[in-house]
Amino acid sequence: MIVGVVLVVVGIALIWSNLILGLIPGLILIALGIVALVISGVWRGGLAVLRFGSTKSCPACHSAVPTSAAYCATCGHQFQ
Repeated sequence: MIVGVVLVVVGIALIWSNLILGLIPGLILIALGIVALVISGVWRGGLAVLRFGSTKSCPACHSAVPTSAAYCATCGHQFQ
């Protein structure tokens, strides 16, 4: 994510510093930065979807337990 932001900022600075010679490289850097930001966002969202629903939190000890568990292995709390 930081790489994407840095690419966009450098691209803008390149265009700002020299409009004639920096336009094409600046636009390329901005496009690469946007692609990096989109890929990092999709990657984070994809990982969140994979983790969603596979575990739940125990209300007594707040440890992560599988959703199919009938009781907590840490403290013994029984789920309904």
